Amino acid sequence: MRQESIAAPVVHGFQVTDDKKEYKAKLALSVYQAFPRFFGYKASTNTPSHKIDARSDLYIYFYLHGLSLLNDKGSFCFITSNSWLDVGYGADLQEFLLKHSHVKLVLDNQVRRTFVNADINSVIVLFSAPDDRREWALEKTARFVMFRVPFEHIVDPVIFDEIEEATERKATKEYRVFPIQQGKLLEDGCEIPEKEESGKATGPLIKVARYIGNKWGGKYLRAPDIYWTILEKGKGKLVRLGDIAEVRFGIKTGANEFFYLDDDRIREWEIEEEFFKPVIKSPRECKRILVNPDELKFKLFMCNKDKRELKGTAALEYIEWGESQGFHERPSCAGRARWWDLGVRRLPPIISPSSVSELPRTFANQGVFIDKRLYEIYPKNKVEPILLATNAITCSLFLELGSRTGLGEGLLDLAVYELADCFVLVPPESNKLKAVLEEARLRDFLPLRQEIQNANRKELDSIVFDALGLTQGERDAVYEAVINLVEGRLKKAGSV
Repeated sequence: MRQESIAAPVVHGFQVTDDKKEYKAKLALSVYQAFPRFFGYKASTNTPSHKIDARSDLYIYFYLHGLSLLNDKGSFCFITSNSWLDVGYGADLQEFLLKHSHVKLVLDNQVRRTFVNADINSVIVLFSAPDDRREWALEKTARFVMFRVPFEHIVDPVIFDEIEEATERKATKEYRVFPIQQGKLLEDGCEIPEKEESGKATGPLIKVARYIGNKWGGKYLRAPDIYWTILEKGKGKLVRLGDIAEVRFGIKTGANEFFYLDDDRIREWEIEEEFFKPVIKSPRECKRILVNPDELKFKLFMCNKDKRELKGTAALEYIEWGESQGFHERPSCAGRARWWDLGVRRLPPIISPSSVSELPRTFANQGVFIDKRLYEIYPKNKVEPILLATNAITCSLFLELGSRTGLGEGLLDLAVYELADCFVLVPPESNKLKAVLEEARLRDFLPLRQEIQNANRKELDSIVFDALGLTQGERDAVYEAVINLVEGRLKKAGSV
């Protein structure tokens, strides 16, 4: 249950409170009291020094309450959505587990979804009883296991003995296991203060750093060996997209029925041409890297004038019709000085979708505005190298592993911060780069297996592969990994 929907339960016909904020505050207080040391809770003031993320899904509270019920020999096993492994609100739970509990097993299945009627992907977890009084678990080994066959094929004690004995990454035909020390997991998820990064740290970094979360699902459950090879060879070359470009949401109109017009509605209202602009509403409208405004279905109503300036225009009649429909009372619209005025918007040079079926990709803009279902990318320097970098197969690999796959329908769901956090290798400008991009701009995207066999695609990827120094075998492994991740994601979605 998403945080927006969390509300007090009704018990014997009586609702504890109808104030969602009040109920969530009670929920938070209950976990602070359960684990006062971790949350820095002081009973005298009834306040914590470390607050749980307000965006937390309801099951995060169930995790913490369930753990609080155990005796010291107890075991904890839950089946839940896998989102907490990769999203920001999972950081509190991750940090608590790493310090105060033994993460014995996190189990996933790459071939079959668990529940027919739940539009999520799930994981099974097995934890020890926690001890909130001391950070005793950092020396323990956490094991992440991705099964390659349906669960009923591996109900065998021999397989679980092998998993518990594994001390390094191991893959068999039935499973892949990644054992890692919990202290290392904690360090990997820490944000280190700048003064410590500069070499002035005198003790363990995890003592001075703040834990911000880690991509447990992407890195330790789904990541193939080639992912770690690229990280190693890309040291000093890979950069976060957010460090070299500004990544932003597209336009949130607050009333799409009013602001998006097709040609029939424009003709019906005879709105003056100056007030509508081309807009991309869905990545499905883009067949190639270069966005073609002529292929887009909708125009965006953009009017920065007040009603006095619009007197006698069709645009004013349209605005007044919108008011008769109540659009001006919607929250996003009502918050504007002029509810119909979307403000002055920049045209981003590069566009990215927020959800992806097959290969993640970005588009070169050509005078088009962007709906909120897409993201705007504003490079700090040259556009073309970043356009190539974000369309390279290595970027696809990092997005597959760094984004949420909690949606059971199979889509790769990209949060704006996940796109900004994606590693890319930006090659220098060259004649080859320009020629490859020019050809890519003119051709249609192809289905996954055809796309990676396309000569232009291979030339584009080779620019990044060469910069990384990948061997031919490693290049082949990148393609194989992306195929397996994408097809596995889609196949799993259709497995129920």
